[in-house]
Amino acid sequence: MHFEILVEGQSDNVMLSGLMHKIIGDYRSPHTWMIHKHRDGLGVLPLDLSAKPNIRDQSLLHNLPAKLKAYGKENNPELVVVVLVDLDEREDCVVFKNQLIDILNYCHIKPRILVRIAIDELEAWYLGDQPAIKLAYPEAKLEFLENYIPDSKIGSWEKLAEIVYPGGLDSLLVNGKRSKYVLEEKKKWAKNIARCMNVEQNLSPSFCCFRDGLRRIVNSEI
Repeated sequence: MHFEILVEGQSDNVMLSGLMHKIIGDYRSPHTWMIHKHRDGLGVLPLDLSAKPNIRDQSLLHNLPAKLKAYGKENNPELVVVVLVDLDEREDCVVFKNQLIDILNYCHIKPRILVRIAIDELEAWYLGDQPAIKLAYPEAKLEFLENYIPDSKIGSWEKLAEIVYPGGLDSLLVNGKRSKYVLEEKKKWAKNIARCMNVEQNLSPSFCCFRDGLRRIVNSEI
């Protein structure tokens, strides 16, 4: 089986690069994957799902209809397209997921896809494995996670910054907004924490849904 994995940005790419082998086995043993980040992040779906995408918009959602059509034309039974996105401020993950799956109705040949949503953000997956955070950052302030409910919408990257970044969240903000260093720190967290994660014991429901979805496919259960 080969997985074409579409993600929002570089930190998602880094994280999955450190996790995929833990979920479905080593690369080429027997499965393979390619992770595609998007320069403009998540973006929004085009109003006309059948229209040719604007080349100036390199976001995931804007280009998703065209990419699914192209993957479908390959007509490869061993190909699975994985779409991984954050829920962010959206209220209903089921509605969002169905919007993405409905794009298949615009594909002449429908590729096999797996849509998964990190709730509320990718960093919630790290918060679901506190031992991994401690291994990656021995000075981590895990007391900030006291009474934390996995996948709760608390602003996961901000919470992680409070836990692991010297000086906490305020040190990553300028006038209350993200500084230019946030994306670099997110990539560091992705690299350092992902390599320490135990994918069997993660407490994030959305991570477990991602893990189990991949495994059902490779085990031909769906």
